Amino acid sequence: MKGHILQLARFSAVSLLCFALGLGVLTGLHELAGVHYLLAYVASFVVTSTLGFLLNGRYTFQAGCGIRSGLLRYMAVNVCLLIINGAALRLLVERFNVWYLTATLLLAALNTPVSYLAHRMVSYRLGLRLQQEVPERKTA
Repeated sequence: MKGHILQLARFSAVSLLCFALGLGVLTGLHELAGVHYLLAYVASFVVTSTLGFLLNGRYTFQAGCGIRSGLLRYMAVNVCLLIINGAALRLLVERFNVWYLTATLLLAALNTPVSYLAHRMVSYRLGLRLQQEVPERKTA
C-alpha cells in the first residue's frame, strides 16, 4: 500500500510539472498567438503527454523509457482522456461560461486520479508484465 501511495505522489508531481508546462503552452498559443483555445489545448496535450510518458516511465513506474508499445498504450489512454476532457472543456467554456483556464484547472484536478489509475493499469503495468515474460538473452 505504501508503494502505491508513493507512486501516486510521484505521478502527481509529474502531473503538476506537466500541467504547468501545458498551461504555459495553452496560454501562450491562445493569448499571444491567437490560436483557438481547443486547438491550443490539443497542442498542449501533445507536449505534456510526451513529457509525461518519459517522466512517469522513469520516475513513477520505473518502467524505463523508449518502449514503443508502452508509448502507444500511454498515448491511447491520453487520446481517450483528451477526447473526454476536450468535450468537457468546450461544454464548460461555451455552455457554462467558465474561463478556459479555470475549466482547464478543474479538469486537470479531476483527471489526475483517473489518469493515474489508467496509466498504472494499462500503460505501465501491462508493459512491465510483457517485459517479464520475455526470456533474457545471455551474451557470450
